[in-house]
Amino acid sequence: MEAVLESTFLTPYERERGKPMPSFNHSKLQARLSQQLLNQYEDRYDVLSELSLEAPNPSYVPDLCLFPVEPSNWREDEVKVSEVPLTVIEIISPSQTDTELTEKSKAYFAAGVKSYWLVQPVLRTIFVLLPTGDELVFHNNVLTDPTNGVSIDLRKVFR
Repeated sequence: MEAVLESTFLTPYERERGKPMPSFNHSKLQARLSQQLLNQYEDRYDVLSELSLEAPNPSYVPDLCLFPVEPSNWREDEVKVSEVPLTVIEIISPSQTDTELTEKSKAYFAAGVKSYWLVQPVLRTIFVLLPTGDELVFHNNVLTDPTNGVSIDLRKVFR
């Protein structure tokens, strides 16, 4: 009964994506991370936002994900993408917990994701989780992801 009551208070966005509606700061960080990644790596990676992924099962919709760059095919489209991204980036919303998103990382790693960024806006920190169980922590400096060679200046992201 409790699950039924909770689902009645969810917005269509939350029901469809299985995650909370983003906040102002969440949206700002998502745009800034995309901008930094595209400015430096658009020749190497496609940076995609709010993409429905088939894997893991159940499917998720990460805030951002990185794929190796491929030529665009504008004549065909996919609603749910079967390819697994190299990197998944999740930004913690006010109604989410670190634990909730850390649990998601396990499913992503089992599907083949190489790194999982957990962005903590309140602390202006990004945790890069790796399938080995290692965690890298970046705050007010340059984030470097060893799995994909990406380096971004967090001072520009959290300005």
